[in-house]
Amino acid sequence: MRRYHCHLGRDIYVTSGSARDLEPGSFGVLAIDGGAGGWSVVHKGPGGEVDELNNEMHFETPEEALAFVKELIGMLN
Repeated sequence: MRRYHCHLGRDIYVTSGSARDLEPGSFGVLAIDGGAGGWSVVHKGPGGEVDELNNEMHFETPEEALAFVKELIGMLN
């Protein structure tokens, strides 16, 4: 899986790192415990604040989380 995606002009990063590493305004698909705990979806706001978008629901695969992010971005546009 690629680590960087762009959907409708929005940046999405797939990473096992921290949300702190994301650029402001971007979305992240983050591995929990190296992916063993699932995958989380976050957005880093322009001021650096990070919001988890999947409300404690974790995805089993990064592909599922990425599809969720793309669906959210589609609703924003």
